[in-house]
Amino acid sequence: MSHWYPTHWKTGVASGSDSTDYQCLTATRSTIRLLGLSGLANDSVVVKKLPLERIVRGSEAIAMPAVLLTPRPEIINPYAGTNVKDDIGYGVLVSILAEDNQEPTLAANLEKYLSWRRSIVSAFRNQRLAGVPSVYTCHVEPGEVVSPPAWLANLYVSGLVLRFIAREARG
Repeated sequence: MSHWYPTHWKTGVASGSDSTDYQCLTATRSTIRLLGLSGLANDSVVVKKLPLERIVRGSEAIAMPAVLLTPRPEIINPYAGTNVKDDIGYGVLVSILAEDNQEPTLAANLEKYLSWRRSIVSAFRNQRLAGVPSVYTCHVEPGEVVSPPAWLANLYVSGLVLRFIAREARG
């Protein structure tokens, strides 16, 4: 029986023929799953095109709590690289999502989610990306630690961007 999805989706490992940004997304997913974050199921670390409401509450909803990985625009610094290669920064938005009920203390589960955030940042900051040989480092771009609009909608949402710097041949 043939499957409509690529074989590497089963393993979580990208092949060399995938685009660098897709390789960054799937390698990020694999690394976060390996962190063994307490209370986070491996199936709840997912790659999607966009961080949409329907992923949280719609027909495509993922089990909460979750870590959602979505692509961000590339950054190309015209002054970085070598005579034959360019440095390109591929962005992966990491969104930590959980149901939240606007509890009065404003502190329930905060320590757990901040610990997840710290673990994720520590795993990637100034590191190579396993499985993506062109990536030689990662910069962390901090985002909102707790989103007030999401909290008002009974969600905990925390985000940051992992910027994977790859050196790639021109042309």
